Order: sequence, then structure tokens, then C-alpha cells
Amino acid sequence: MTPTVEDIDYEEGEENGIHYVGPEPLLNDMNEHNEEWLLKYLDPEFLNITPDSKAKDMDLIRLEEKFGVDDLDEETEETEETSTVAMLCPREYQYELYLKALEENVIAVLDTGSGKTLIAVMLIKEIARLEREARMTRRFTKLTFFLVDRVPLVFQQAEVIRSNCDVVLEQMCGEMNVDNWSEKKWRTTYEESDVCVMTAQIFLDTLRHGFISLSSVNLLIFDECHHATKKHPYNLIMREFYDRCSVQDRPKIFGMTASPMHSKTGILNSTALLESNLNSRIYTATNLDELKAVVKLPNELEFRYNPYTEYEPTPLTTFARERLGKFERFNRIFVSTTAVARHLGSWCSDRLWQFSLSTMVERMVVDTKGRSNEDLCSEDQALYEVYSRSIEAAPPNPSRDNKALFSPKIIGLLQVLYVFLAKEDFCGIIFVERRQTAIAINLLIRSISDLKPFKCDILIGHGAHNEGDVKMRFKDQNNMIKKFRTGELNLLIATNVAEEGLDIQPCNVVIRFDFFTTLIAYIQSRGRARKEDSKYIIFTDASNKQQIDLLGRFRILENEMKVFCQSMPEERNLATKFLRSNTNYEKSLFQDEENDEDCDTVFIVPSTGAMITVESSVALLHRYCSTLPSDQFSVLKPVFEITRSNQGFQCTVLLPSNAAITDVTSEPTQTKSMAKKLAALEACIQLYGEKVFDEHLMPHNARRELLGEMAPQFDKNGMIIGSRRRRGVYEKRIPKFWNRVRRVEEEDQDKDKDKDKENKQGIEAREVDDVFNTNPETALMNIQPKIRPELRREMNKTKTVPVEEEIEDVDGLLKSEAQEVPVFQKPLLEEEDNGPFTLWLSIIEVKHNIFTLPLRRMCLLTWREFPVLPEIGLFSHGTPFSAHLHPMTESFEVDKETILLLTEYNFKSALAITNKEFMCPVRDTPYFLVPLITDHSADIEKTLSACREKIDWEEIKRTAAYQFTAIDPSSETFCLKDAIVTDAADGHRPYYVVEVAKHMHPFSTVSEQDTVREIGFTTYADFYKEVLSLEVSMPDQPMLRVQKINRTMNYLQYIHGNPPKVKARTAQWVIPEFCHLHPISASVYQSLILIPSITTRVDAFLLVREARDRYALPIYDVMMLEAYTTPSANMKMNYERLETLGDSLLKLIATIRLYINFPLCNEGELHCLRIRVICNRALYRAAKRLRLYRYVTSHTFNRRYWRPHHFVTANDTMDTLKEVRTHMLSDKTLADVVEASLGAAYLDTGLEGGLLTAIAMQIPFDEIREWKDFMPTYLNSRKSVPPRAEIKALRCVSLPRVYELTGYTFQQPLLVVEALTHASLPNSTAPCYQRLEFLGDAILDFLVIRYLFEKYPDYDPGMITEIKDSCVNNHVLGIICIETRMHTHIIHYSSRLIKAIEEFDRQVQDMKKSGEAVGEYWRDMSIPKVLSDIVESMLGAVFVDSGFDIRPVEALFRLWIQPIFDEYVTPDKIKIHPLRKLTTDLQKFGCEGFMLRNHTTTGTGPTSQKCVIFLHEKPLACGAGDNVKAARRAAAHKANQRLEDEPELLMRICNCSIHMRYVQEEKEEEERLEKERLEKEAEAEVEVQIQAEAKEPVQETVQETVQELIQAQA
Repeated sequence: MTPTVEDIDYEEGEENGIHYVGPEPLLNDMNEHNEEWLLKYLDPEFLNITPDSKAKDMDLIRLEEKFGVDDLDEETEETEETSTVAMLCPREYQYELYLKALEENVIAVLDTGSGKTLIAVMLIKEIARLEREARMTRRFTKLTFFLVDRVPLVFQQAEVIRSNCDVVLEQMCGEMNVDNWSEKKWRTTYEESDVCVMTAQIFLDTLRHGFISLSSVNLLIFDECHHATKKHPYNLIMREFYDRCSVQDRPKIFGMTASPMHSKTGILNSTALLESNLNSRIYTATNLDELKAVVKLPNELEFRYNPYTEYEPTPLTTFARERLGKFERFNRIFVSTTAVARHLGSWCSDRLWQFSLSTMVERMVVDTKGRSNEDLCSEDQALYEVYSRSIEAAPPNPSRDNKALFSPKIIGLLQVLYVFLAKEDFCGIIFVERRQTAIAINLLIRSISDLKPFKCDILIGHGAHNEGDVKMRFKDQNNMIKKFRTGELNLLIATNVAEEGLDIQPCNVVIRFDFFTTLIAYIQSRGRARKEDSKYIIFTDASNKQQIDLLGRFRILENEMKVFCQSMPEERNLATKFLRSNTNYEKSLFQDEENDEDCDTVFIVPSTGAMITVESSVALLHRYCSTLPSDQFSVLKPVFEITRSNQGFQCTVLLPSNAAITDVTSEPTQTKSMAKKLAALEACIQLYGEKVFDEHLMPHNARRELLGEMAPQFDKNGMIIGSRRRRGVYEKRIPKFWNRVRRVEEEDQDKDKDKDKENKQGIEAREVDDVFNTNPETALMNIQPKIRPELRREMNKTKTVPVEEEIEDVDGLLKSEAQEVPVFQKPLLEEEDNGPFTLWLSIIEVKHNIFTLPLRRMCLLTWREFPVLPEIGLFSHGTPFSAHLHPMTESFEVDKETILLLTEYNFKSALAITNKEFMCPVRDTPYFLVPLITDHSADIEKTLSACREKIDWEEIKRTAAYQFTAIDPSSETFCLKDAIVTDAADGHRPYYVVEVAKHMHPFSTVSEQDTVREIGFTTYADFYKEVLSLEVSMPDQPMLRVQKINRTMNYLQYIHGNPPKVKARTAQWVIPEFCHLHPISASVYQSLILIPSITTRVDAFLLVREARDRYALPIYDVMMLEAYTTPSANMKMNYERLETLGDSLLKLIATIRLYINFPLCNEGELHCLRIRVICNRALYRAAKRLRLYRYVTSHTFNRRYWRPHHFVTANDTMDTLKEVRTHMLSDKTLADVVEASLGAAYLDTGLEGGLLTAIAMQIPFDEIREWKDFMPTYLNSRKSVPPRAEIKALRCVSLPRVYELTGYTFQQPLLVVEALTHASLPNSTAPCYQRLEFLGDAILDFLVIRYLFEKYPDYDPGMITEIKDSCVNNHVLGIICIETRMHTHIIHYSSRLIKAIEEFDRQVQDMKKSGEAVGEYWRDMSIPKVLSDIVESMLGAVFVDSGFDIRPVEALFRLWIQPIFDEYVTPDKIKIHPLRKLTTDLQKFGCEGFMLRNHTTTGTGPTSQKCVIFLHEKPLACGAGDNVKAARRAAAHKANQRLEDEPELLMRICNCSIHMRYVQEEKEEEERLEKERLEKEAEAEVEVQIQAEAKEPVQETVQETVQELIQAQA
């Protein structure tokens, strides 16, 4: 995904000292196969595709699933074809009008086709030039608006302007979703544009919302400006805003029309009114000869037809009435087909039935997934039956003269068309009034074979969204116009959308099939016939005298207009002339018939200038209702009830039950219309007071705001904040316990400094963010960048810990001054530091049964009293054992000599196990290891005195000296008990001595069962001689049975496996004379190699204990450690299970807080607030503020980097220290730690502990401190909310039956009503269930996770999540609602809902009877979401009624839900979604390079929707389906298959996982050690060669002695 400038969060990044790094680039060659193989997984069109800004990563997909907002941002993708518009050259009359338009406001009156648009283009070019000059001297900018009345004109006029002007142009219409554009989007659009082409309604809305003012406009162009009367947007723009704008700030006006007459009142009144409304003067061309040469008038003909009175319903209509008449959604089709039957005849009616039903059947087949007719619901069965009947009802190629099939009017149309069949260059338009008429005529023409030369289609308007209605989107309109222009079509059947403005191909035949009602329609439709010798044919009803008279009247009016234009005086201002010549003229003649006082009643928002007028109030109120949460069974809209009294009319507007207010009543007024508008205006004003509108009077759109909250935010490096792929290098803290012990005075001074620092800096407002804000309007609008001082003080009270601590520059770890390498130097003690030295002793107890050699008991000496820690779990090749530290409660003192000896012993012990020579000042040494003389098999008195007596000082001194001594087998003191020897002949490889085999000697025969290295040699001496070039000097010396010392020091990693195999060069027998004695005893060494793992775990326990104490977390050590251990540490436990539990707990307690503190917010707004609180971005920032990264264990144990704290070597570099001091964590990891902390707290201390931990983690809870605070806070918040539920609402529900079904008796019965009330219920006396459903959703989520944790304690989080997906979804909850019969108590007002529930209930019962109800049998059913909502809302109602006590809800869960889960939702029965499997598998591997891109269209075919899955920027697989979800499933299935077919793919192209880096480093360490060993072997060979040369003189004697021994044995 490519971030935009607006998405980047400049507060994040390296400016804060954190260094964010991405994974190392890795070549992705996954698609370099042959194309034939790739086509198994990818369509050809997607082989080389790359992810764009609409691609979604794994985090966003999981968020959509988590919050139930799948595919929120999906928009259909359609390419808009652009056509080439020729450059225009002005004629004289055009240039003449252009010059006038520069001087004043002008209305240009010219015939259709005379080039009015070119005048506008010239005007735009000049105004743009002047604007560019003006911008050099002023800061603000102005722009031009070209306003049109119809959507297709937007694109047509934009093309003309773009082709003829060098300006930045923006075009927009309603289908571009401009209603939901933000203020930021509008501002950016206007700032970056010179000209905007749009429909007038959009411009009026932007003015009303205050996104722009007329003072920022330099030119307003009104296309077809004769509409500027009454309540048309043109006129409202002028009245509401132009008249209010100061004269010096008003824009220039230019209007264009073919006729200034828009009424039947005569030319003088019409033109005067138009000039007044637009504050302009009418001008026309003076060069009439040139104008006549351009405009070709057609030959006008009249076709009279007889009326059609013989209408009877067709058999198909009668049958349809019987089968479909009871279903409301077919009403529109009945109305349409009846009208067509009366107008065109029975054949057209039946054919329209077939056309309309075919579309509905296609959609039904898709929705029902092709089920058989018997399995369909009754409504769908009836639909299919009527459709089947309709196929035969209107046979093709009907007789055109059959009066039984056709009306006289349509027969006449066919006769006219037959006349023009032979016309080669035919190009015509048939104008009709209704969309259904156009469709019926088109179907008829296409059905008659003789009319095939006519390539016809329809051009109609957008229509409504009602079932059975026909509509055409603007892109379809443009496409149709293009086909007509290019000749692909030669006949259009069009509604009035083709009358005005559209640049349609000039025609030679225009048929006015349906009579016009206005002079404009007459002139405009006739203007389409502009070719030479063209015909304009008007159909009139022979019996309709009104039509005939009106046609004559329009012809007279047109002649008057022509005379008026030709006789226009020089000043060309009719209105002025008329006023001067008629002193008694009344001003009212120049005004619209409707009262202009409407424009005086307004409400203006001072900050933006946004305005509500009586004209806009009704639409704004409808828009607000449409943004309220709803479903397919509820259409939320205001209801207006008008009453009459002595004072006039009054209107009461009733709003939906989930609106912020319930009802408003207007003041009395004289008309019903004005009463309705005033009531709507007052309602809007009150809603603004309730903060449901923003400062631009835009309703808070939950969908848009939810998208905004979920949308990724990018840092300056283009990485998504809060994601897995964004990683930072953070401090890895050393436990304070190991720091140098300081005097009390020094500690007090440090604390004072820290306190001063915290008081000075306080809490950063940006980091705290607005999640603490409990004000609904500011919380939703996010308009509070900084926290007020008084609120800051209040927030500081809620913190359990200060944000800042003693290490100020924690995040400056990578700065040069923070990377100084410690000096490797002596002295270890300062001169004046002579002791005594106080130490505390702790016994290290190891419980095991896996080590064959003795294991010496060790003690840990520390500078402080060691705390009591839990038992430490360790593993050896998957076999568990444990260690435990038993601290003494009293200290002892040692002198300087002893402390130096212990220090040296520490250095040499570390050298022995790490092969590194360390140094560290004594006072900084974290601990001292001392061996006791006993091993772990012997009991020991756990007292300080007993332990001190058993310290093995001889071992300590010998190790401190660290001298390797050659072994002399002939010595009297020769004893190798509890010893380690190094084979000097073989690279000084160390071995444990298992046995001194006196029964064997170097010339003993090699036994293949006991050795590997010497196989193939007769004696051991032979091997030494031939391989190592060594001659045995003491043939009778005993042999040593040895065991290789395993260098593995990682006993924390839980890895199953067998012990390492013995390599060929590994010895099992060695000759003593070639060995050296190691200074460290074998039993001690065996214990020492456990120390790195033990101390690493001790560090982790100490760190999490620090975190627990620092944040006052109610969590025990073991759970703390699990919560703060990442999966990358490769330990047996990590935070994943706790994170899953904590996630659901966080959702629960955050939801409770929002439900309580935001009583006026609807469900959608609560969703937005919850996402803001619990999203990964917020949790990551909280973790970063708290610096949780200090306490996290993320590194897998690596002996290369292990060392006691503060130890340094002479070879230390910046890189080695960075690995010791820092670790790399992703943002998502830090967010997970927060959630895991909540999960750990819940398991240790219940809900109370979870709440306390959430508060400590800076999750906002205002004044709530304990669980018991929820209820008083809830009651207090309800005081500010007017009561919404009335007692009479209880009549709607059977309370005893509900109590029986739930097993719970409510203390507040109105909660039952609220929980069962659907939003479709009009005039409800109780709020709908949506808020309780929002609360119940979180409760259910938590209870399900807890249920799965208890039932499947050994399952990994991935499996838990997969089962949870099957437990929490609309399908299974719908089943639960049916099983509990709660669906019979839903309070609603939707017949569709009744049918849907009945059908679903029937399917369930049928499946049970047939034995198909097994497992998730409901997965493919169509289940009304209302049913699942009811289950969740009832859980919420019980929870609230019980005072937020979880126990009654748990009882309801066990009663309703758990039995269904136990029977149907088990691991062996669930069906895992392919996409879930894919993301889970990738997450387990550690891959974060997953992205998904939906390619959606408006089609409904089986492959109309497509989806592509990417892996590391390359397409992995794609899928298609009839909907987005089906396409996702198909793509995921192919992706899973490909990963199975290429098991090595991820390993080859993925480098996401952090722990993979440490695996690589472990491998490098192994290679380094092997290299060192080989070097030592080479050195040993040289040494052996030297020794061999020195022993050559005695070689003969040795040989003789050997011969004697062999003979003696024989």
C-alpha cells in the first residue's frame, strides 16, 4: 500500500530516537516459472500485477473480521473512457456574446447546436488568465464553477473544457460518493483546481455545508439556465447565497439557454423573471444570417392517433397477481406493466414482465447458490413460476398491425419506422415520458425481424433503488451516447434526459412519441433534429383537444420569443425597459409564485458558514436518518404528521428509535408544506445541538469514520504504524537487581531528580491522544490536538505510574554518545576499596533424571538479598527438568582477597563455557558463582553456615589459576575422578572422563561396538600413529573412556529430538599421555553450562517483576513472564494464548466503558470509539509510552551473545554490544504485550485484575477504578439522558415468557423491550436494541474465548481462533435464536423480516428431519442478521440489569449457547475458511508479506468479482466468484494449494520473521566454532610433529616393549 501525504504521521519515527528498520531485501523469484504452470493459480491478467493503495494487509483483514466490517472500502471499478473533443473556433456571434460576458452578467439565448458552450469556454480561459495574475498579489485563490442540471452533462462539458482550456479541472457527480467527502477532501479539491464541473445540487450542498463560499468563486456558469426558477438548485444558489454575498465579492454570472421561457405566462414575464433570478441580462446574436447558417430547423410533422380504450389485464398479469400480488416488492412491476398495457398494448406489457422478472431471477439464482426449486422459499418459487410463464407470453416477431396486441399509438410508431427503413443514413431519437415505455419499445423493435436495420437502445435517467425499477448509471449513459455518436447505434429511445444539453449526434428523424408539457421540452427535443432535411414528428391524441391547443400555443410562444430576440433594443435589457415604460408594474411579477420568505429562515454555523434553510432541512434530516445503523429489514426515515388547528398547520416529525432525538413539533403556519419544512429545520437545529452534525452540518457517518479509524497511518518511511512489519530497535534492560549497590544517600538524590524531571515534562499530549476524551462530539471528530490543563491534571491522577523514569535518553540507544564501548582495563577494585564485602547466598537446586554424570550443586552470591522466584523450567532435547534458587535470608562478609578470588573464578568460569576472556570491576560484577563440594543427589542443610562450610575453595582456586596440566599415567597421584581432559592430539577437544580403564592399554584391540573414531584400525596406538602421527611412549598405561562435552547451553528452548549423534572424529577412548587435565571439575562444568540458561530465565523473572511493581499489575511471576515473552524467543511458553484472551477482555471492558459514558452515541459511533481505543496503533503507543519494551523477552537464547551483565572483552565492538543492549520489536508485538498483560491478569486475579491492568496500561477509564464503579457511573450518566422507554412499551412483549426462556428475572423490564425492539418499528416508545447488541457482542466474544480456553487448554492460539470463528458469527447465533424461540418475541414492523425468519426456521426444521443437521450445517443458509443481534442484545440486557455482573450472563451462556457449541462446534466438525487457514499458516511461519486486493465490478456473473493474493509484492494466486467473499475464498484456496505444492516457497522468499535472524546467527556461530576447532587441530598437528621428532631415539625400545606385551598376552 502506498501512503499518501495525509496518511503520514510525522510525530512517529526516528525523531523520537527509535530506529525503525525493515527486513533485509530478498529476491522474490516465486513467479519465474513457466507461464503454463503459473496459470494453475493465476489468471493471465494478474501475472504481472503489483499491489496498489487498495490492497489490504493481514492486519487490516483481521480488523475487518474482528469488527464485522468486511469490505467497507470496496468500490466498483470501472474505467471511464474518454472521447476526443475537437478544438472549437468561435464564430462572430459567439465572440460578440463573449465580449459582453466579460463586461457584465449575461444570459446567452441561442438555439440548440449554435455553440453556447464555446462562449463559456472562452470566458473560462480569460477568467483563468486573470486569476493566475491575481494570485501573484493575493494569498487566497478563486475558481470557476460550471453547473449543469443533469449528470451526463458533467462529463460532456468537462471534456469540452479540458480539450480547449489549459486549466486544472475537476468533475463530480453524485455517484462519485461526494456526499461522504470530508472537509479535507473538498478543501484539497478546491485548492488544486481552476475549474469544477458539477451538478447544481452538489454545488448547493457544498455551499450549505460551508465547504466553500461564493466569495471564493470568480465565475458561475449555469447551463440550461432557464431552470433558475422556484426551488430549482440554480435559483436556490442565487437566493440563499448570492443575495447574501457582498457586492464586491460576488462572482460573475454566465447563463446559457435555448429558450428563456420556462412557463406559460408569456415571453415578457418569463424573461424578466429569469433576468431577476440570475441578476443578469439576456443577450442573443445580432448576426442572424450567420446564426441561421449554423442552426438547421427540421420539417415539423404531426401524427394523430386514436385513443386506446380496450384495456384488460393479460392472462400473465392475472396469474402474476395471484402468485405475486401478496408480496410487496413486486408492486412496482405491477404498476409499470399496467401502465404499459394501457399505453402500448398487451404484448408490450407481457414482454416487460419477462424483462423485469429475468433480472430478479438471475439475482435469486446467485443468492440461493443454484438450489433446486423445491428448496426455495415460497416467494422465490412464485417468482420462478411467473417468470417461466412469461417466457411464452410474448412471442417474438409479432404482427405490427395486430390491434389485439398493440395500441393504435404503438402501431402508428411502427408505421412511421417502416417509412424510414430504406433511409441509408438514418439517425433518430424517439422521446418518451417514462423509463418503462422506453424499455418496452426497445424490446418491441428488437423483436420484429423487419426492423433489424434499426440498431436501437435506450437512454434513460438514474431511476430509484426500488425493486423492479429500471435505472441507468451515468457511465452507462455516457457509453450509450458514445455508441450513438460513433454509429454503433442509429436509434435511441430516450426520456427527457436526452432533451437538454447533451452533445448527441445530430439526427434526421426525431419522434416525439409522448407529448411534451413545456415549451422548453418542445424546443429542446426538436433541436435534436439538426441534419439537412430532417423530420420532427409529434404524436398527438386525436381525441385530446388540450394537446392540440397546447401545440398551437407553444408555436405562438416560440414565434414571440424569436420576435423578441430580433427586436431586442441596443442595451438588450428587457427588464429595465419594461420597468421604465410601466410605472404601475408590480415587483411581484418578477418573483416566483412561491414565497421567497423561505430563504430568510436559516440557521448558520458561525465557524464555517454552513447553513440550514427550510428548503434544505427536510433533505438533511433524511440524510441524517440514512446514516443511522440499520439493516435490510429497516428503512430509517423521518415521519411527518401534520395537524390543523385554529392557528394553522402544525407538523410533528418523528425520528427513528436510534436517533439522538425522538420528535419535534413546528410552530403553526399557513401551509402544510411550510409546517413540514419548519419542523425539519427545528429538528436539524436540535440535532446540531446534540452534536450529531459536525461544523459543516455533515452527519457523523459511522461507515466513513469506521474506515478512517481502521485506515493505516504511515510514518515518514512509509511503514504502517502499529503493524507487524514496522520494527524498532529498543533498549533491552538489565534488571536493576544486578546494578551496582549504591549508598542510600545517592539513591535518594536520584529519586529527587527523577521527580523533578517528571513534574517538568508531564505527559505528552500527543502520546496520550484523544482516547481519554469522554466528550462524544470531540471524541468522534478528533478535533482536540492538545489536552486542556485541567484535563491533563485529571488524567495524571488516573496514572498508576509516571511515564518518565530514571533513564531519560532510553530511546537514543543508537546515538554515538550512547554507543561507547566500555574500556577493558584493570584495576578490578579501587585502591581505597578494601572491604569488607557483604554478600547474600542462594543455592541453585537442579532437579533432573537425565544427566548421566554427577551435577555439582552451585551457589549464587549476590550483593543484595535474592528474591524468591518461581521454579525455572528447563529442557534437554525436549525432556523437561527444573532449577530453583533457594535464597538465604541473612548475609555474610568476605575480605578483599576472597572477593578478588571469586571475581577471578567468575572470569575463568565464563571463559570455560564461552571461550571469551571477560573483565569487569568487582563492584559491577552482578553475581559470583561458587561450587559446593556436594552434588544434587545429596541433601544439604539449607542454612548459610552449612552452605559456607561446603564451598569448594580448592575448586575455586584451581579454576582461578586456570592451568592445564599434562597427564602422567605413571605418576602415583594419577587419578581422573570427576575430571575433564582435553585431547591435545586432536585440537584440545574437551571430554568428560567416564572411566579409567586399567584393563585396557593403547595396544588393545579396537572394538567396533565401543568406538567410532578408531574403526578400521587394529589398536588405538595404530590410530594415533597413522592418523595423528603420534607414537605411544607408555604402552602399559590405562585407556580413558570419555564422553564429549556438549557445547549446547540453550536449555530454555522446548525442542523435541534425539541426543546428538557421535561424529566420526569424536573420541570415546583416549590415551592419557596425549591429554591435559582441565582445571574445572566435570561435575562443576556440567553445572556451569546450565548457568547461562538459568541466569537468562532469572533475568526475565526479575524484569517482569520490575514491570509488575512499576505498573502495579495484579499478576504473578509466571503469568507475567508468559505475557512478556514473544514467540520469537522460541520458548515453550509465549504470550500468544494470553494475547488472544486479553484481546477479548480488552474489547469487553472498553465496550462497557463506552456504553456507559456515551449514552447518546449510536452503535456505529460506539464502534468508531472502540476501534480508537483498542486498535493495535493505540495499544502500541501506550506500550511505547510505558516503555514496556524494556521488560520484554524477545531473543532466542544465543551463546554467542550471552555474558554476565557488565562483563566486557577486549574484542567488543559496537555490533556485539548492540545485540546485548538492544532488541528489535515490531509495533504489533508491543500491542500484543498489552493485551497479553490483560489476559494474564484475568487468569490470576479475575475481571477485577483485568480492569486494574487495563487502567495501568493507559486504557482510558475516566473515574472508574474498580468493577463496582461501573454501575454508579452508569446510573449517573443516565441522568443526563432523557428517558426513551415508556411503561406502555411493556405491552409489546410477554415478560413472563421471556423470563422463562432466559432463566432470569429482570429488575428493569424496559431493558427487555429495548433488547427486542428492531429499528424498523416506527414511532417506537423504546430505543432499538443496537446499543445493547454492541455491548452483548463484546460479552459474547469474551465468554466464547474463555469457554474455549477451558475446554481446549492445550490448543495453540491459531486453533482457538479458528474454533472461535465458528462460534461467533451470524449463522450460529441465528440458530441459537431459533432454538431458544426468542425470534417469536422480536418487536418489529417488517413483513420481509417475518418471511425471512419463517423461511429460515423451515429450512432448519427440514434439515433436522432429514438428518442433515450435523456440524456447521447452517454455513450456507441465508440467515437474517436480526436473529444474531437479538441473542447479543439479550446478553447485554442481562448484563446491565444485573449491575454489570458477569455471573448471570454466564448462566445464560450455559443455558443457550454452550449446548449448541458442545454438539455442533467441535474441532472435528468445524469448517475452516481458506483465508483464515492461509493467514494463520503465514503467521505461524512469521511471514508478514501477505496482501489482498479485491477487483469488484457491477456485474453479477459467476466470475464477476475477483480477488488477488500477494506475497511479498508478487501475485501468489487469484480467484473469482459472484460476490467479493466468494472471490476471496477461491483465491485463498488456490494460495493454500500453491503453498502445499511449493513447500520451500516461504523459506526461499520470506525474511519477515525476527527469530529467523537469530536462527541464522546461531548457524553462523556453529560455523565459527567449527573453524576455531579446525585451527586448533592444525596447531596440535604441528605440536605432535615436533614431539614425534623429539622421541625418535627411543622409538626402537618402545617397539621392543610392545612386542613383549603382545607375547605376554598371547
